[in-house]
Amino acid sequence: MTKTIKKDSLSIIVLEDNEGDYILIEDNLIEIFTNVKIQRYKSYESFSKDIFWKDFKWDAILLDLNLMDIKGIELVENMVIQSSIPIIILTGYVDLPLANKSLELGVYDFLIKDEVNPALLSKSIEFAISRSSYVNQIESQNEKLKNIAWKQSHSVRAPLARILGIINMIEISDGENKDLLFWIEQLKISSNEMDSIIHQIVNETEDFNK
Repeated sequence: MTKTIKKDSLSIIVLEDNEGDYILIEDNLIEIFTNVKIQRYKSYESFSKDIFWKDFKWDAILLDLNLMDIKGIELVENMVIQSSIPIIILTGYVDLPLANKSLELGVYDFLIKDEVNPALLSKSIEFAISRSSYVNQIESQNEKLKNIAWKQSHSVRAPLARILGIINMIEISDGENKDLLFWIEQLKISSNEMDSIIHQIVNETEDFNK
């Protein structure tokens, strides 16, 4: 028997209504992970109505395609909408069109139950976790870029418009010293505001590049 290297802790949701299949999945997980937390649901309804899983950080979902209340592509579509947790499908039969459609919808892997062993399941889960982390990082970077772009196009524009307006008022002023000092003070305030915004943009850009 091949010795399996024990890995770190893992938290997994399993949607499986067949008792024998669930026991095999559980045995595979226990064999490859030193500390594994498993939450099982026998139906889609029980999963969707339970709030427990929403309050905990899960690494992946192992999904049987034929549950008692819903199956096939309808099940996949509902699961993708319901949760952002990486989904790995475990099914008892080969269906290439269904597999391709599931992957297009955002499923991370599509495994045949009869072919699953501890090593294969471990690689699939590790890939799903790694890919999910990478996707989250990209989404976070995109959000930072959006914020930087917004500040460049909106926040900088306001003090710049005031500065241009103040310069125009100085140019058309009648030369009274009192008015000139007032507009110079306003010019200083708007310039400092724009300088502060530019520094924020620079700092956010530096954080983005780290």
